[in-house]
Amino acid sequence: MASNELTRIDLDGRERSTEVRVHFDDTVCTDGHSSSSISRNNNNNIDDLFKVNREVKSRRKSGILKRRENTITRADAPPIILSDEGLKADRVSPFINFSLFISMTIRSIGVIFGDIGTSPLYVVKIIFDYYPEEKEVIGALSLIVWSLIVVVSLKYVIFILMADNRGEGGSFALCSLLIGPTSRLHYRTKQFVCIISILAGCLLIGDGALTPALTILSAFEGLIVAKPSLQPWALRISVIIIIFLFLLQRWGSSRIGIFFGPIMILWFILLGTIGIWRITYKPIILKSFNPWEALNYLIQSKKKGFYQIGSIFLSVTGLEAFYADLGYFGRWPVRFSWFFLVFPAVLLNYLGQGALIILYPTFIDNPFYHSVPIWALWPVLVFSVISSTIASQAIITGSFSLVSQAIAMGFCVPCTVIHTSRSIISHIYVPAANYFLLALTLAVTIGFGTSHRITDAYGVTVCSVMVLTTILYMMVIRSTWLKPVWLVFFFGIFLIIDLYTFAAICTTKIASGGWVAIIIAFTLFIFSFSWFYGNSRLNNYLLKNCKTHSLENLPNRLRLTDIDHPLNNYEQSNISSTDDDDDDDDDDDDDQNEKEEKKKRIKLIKKDRKIDSISIIENLENSIAMETIEENNIGENKYVITPGVGCFLTRSKKSSPYIFENFLSKMHAHQQILIFLKIEYARMPNIDDDQRLIIRSFGKYIYHITSIFGYKETNINLFNILYLAEQLYDVPITKNQSEITFFLPYEIIDIHRDGWRSWLRLFPLHIYSILKHLYPGIPLNFKSIPNDTIYVGIIADC
Repeated sequence: MASNELTRIDLDGRERSTEVRVHFDDTVCTDGHSSSSISRNNNNNIDDLFKVNREVKSRRKSGILKRRENTITRADAPPIILSDEGLKADRVSPFINFSLFISMTIRSIGVIFGDIGTSPLYVVKIIFDYYPEEKEVIGALSLIVWSLIVVVSLKYVIFILMADNRGEGGSFALCSLLIGPTSRLHYRTKQFVCIISILAGCLLIGDGALTPALTILSAFEGLIVAKPSLQPWALRISVIIIIFLFLLQRWGSSRIGIFFGPIMILWFILLGTIGIWRITYKPIILKSFNPWEALNYLIQSKKKGFYQIGSIFLSVTGLEAFYADLGYFGRWPVRFSWFFLVFPAVLLNYLGQGALIILYPTFIDNPFYHSVPIWALWPVLVFSVISSTIASQAIITGSFSLVSQAIAMGFCVPCTVIHTSRSIISHIYVPAANYFLLALTLAVTIGFGTSHRITDAYGVTVCSVMVLTTILYMMVIRSTWLKPVWLVFFFGIFLIIDLYTFAAICTTKIASGGWVAIIIAFTLFIFSFSWFYGNSRLNNYLLKNCKTHSLENLPNRLRLTDIDHPLNNYEQSNISSTDDDDDDDDDDDDDQNEKEEKKKRIKLIKKDRKIDSISIIENLENSIAMETIEENNIGENKYVITPGVGCFLTRSKKSSPYIFENFLSKMHAHQQILIFLKIEYARMPNIDDDQRLIIRSFGKYIYHITSIFGYKETNINLFNILYLAEQLYDVPITKNQSEITFFLPYEIIDIHRDGWRSWLRLFPLHIYSILKHLYPGIPLNFKSIPNDTIYVGIIADC
């Protein structure tokens, strides 16, 4: 056969196809194989030919099954909606989708900026515990102004928000960037990054217990200014509002945001208006824009100014929460909201309070409410109560996002995550995190009693998270984005500011109540680290000790190679000799003669590299196929085949699960029909049944089924998956449920006790053992496990 007349085979695997099946991530799997090509190359070595041979052989053994009718084609593929990619950096911008951008901007104002937008209620009054002079007021306000400019505007809004992982923000997003395939970090360093990220996430959730208590209490204490006799009711009403706020979360951040957004917009307009009005009484307060005033104040006040840093820091709290909330709204709506509304309004209000204190130093007890006209006191008081209630939303939704990311990365015990939006995947509600934060917030509110006591404790965990975030971001700049070293050192300026602030806060706040937030965060860290450490040990054990084999070789292992498998047109035309072998396995003489001819042809190939590459592929394919047939004819099947269907959950598309290998080695038997079921989740709300399954067959009795579910589909019925495969793909599934057996994993660990010196290793493993007993590894959305279920366990020796 002349080489210029042969079909060319593409080693890169890029094949044309007339029929495709749409996967959830928009990758396409071919249903049929058309002719493909490869350019002749006299320098191709025999290893490349073996590689091509293995590809051809794998096609002969297995293939994606076609549906009975109406096979999905590329033209039939549904368009990819926004939720398929999440709120990535450039997706929500005024240049691409203006209406979506405006909608997300309004929602972000109602959800993200409530915390930092209500800080004027309490920040200025806790800086001074005496009547300050004019220079002291200007110096302290200058520190607030430049904190908002440098820390919030430059560091977070411009730089930190650039680091997103598929649109998600927070410490776990930075961790994903650092441990991903593009990172240059070593394995040990990646493990350390994971631990640091877990600590940062736990610190932020610990702060979530203080934020709602502080903002709501500070708002209701304004009642005391208007009517001192209402003081006993401030705490009681605050508790009721806190309970109402957390119960409201089940409606979802999207609905909450569109309801809270207009309210917060009016609140920021009110802040700016009051600030401008008060600045006109004492314009000298505008000297606070001079950075020298802030630096000179720290130099002149010395120890007193250093201690006041802890109170000034409260003006920028909420940064980590709105970074964690990035996935809810996108980068550009957050930036637009800050620069065009939130930042000017908050800045002007702080300056207005400073101007008021310069004129009336005795108003330092509550400068915000004293800056309001007497006739507007009650309306502003009601507005501040509503705004303070909304302010707690940022940390709550941020906690939901962190918990969801931690579950996906294996840092947290899996718990139920409810998606509250059909268009945006990142809008979620986590009931366990919601009620956990509710219990902590009520304990803190009742325990501290007043907002002044909480402010003494507030800020320790937030500042700690800021330091860790800065360190992780600097590692991303160098190790993931591969930026020059000088840029890392430039960003180190922010780290110096964070460390100085952290030192001031630790000096003043830990002993006065900050230890409460630290204990909460440390307790969460112990459980999260134990789950992460235990999973790492278990996965290492499974990798080293649990055998898995390729599904391609499974028919040979089970002596099921006598089963014919239909070939496509490509294989029938190019492997016709192999098909003849499969059809005539009983004709030993013909097989032997053909095998000898193949060996002779291979010898000619070795002598002359210019022989056609297709002939080489055919020869190697057929010779290996003949050897495999002879091996399979030796001996009898050592496994007992029982009637029925056996369905094994798996995580791989290429290998058999270890639960199947364990069951096979212990029982020396298997069901007549073997199904390996893999569950995948799409970044779309729902998946149509005609796109749900991707099935590969390995003979007539072995199938691998990939079943795809949308994030809104919370009830998975295993029987329905198998019946759908039978209806659409002719998979031989019986209608009798009693003849179908499901095999699910059950993993436990056996802890070795080597003495008291190993307690650091044993303690996390003991906690992990308890958590693993509560959650053995079965997906939470399996609402009802079938009765005909066998749990295949493994005891990991850790």
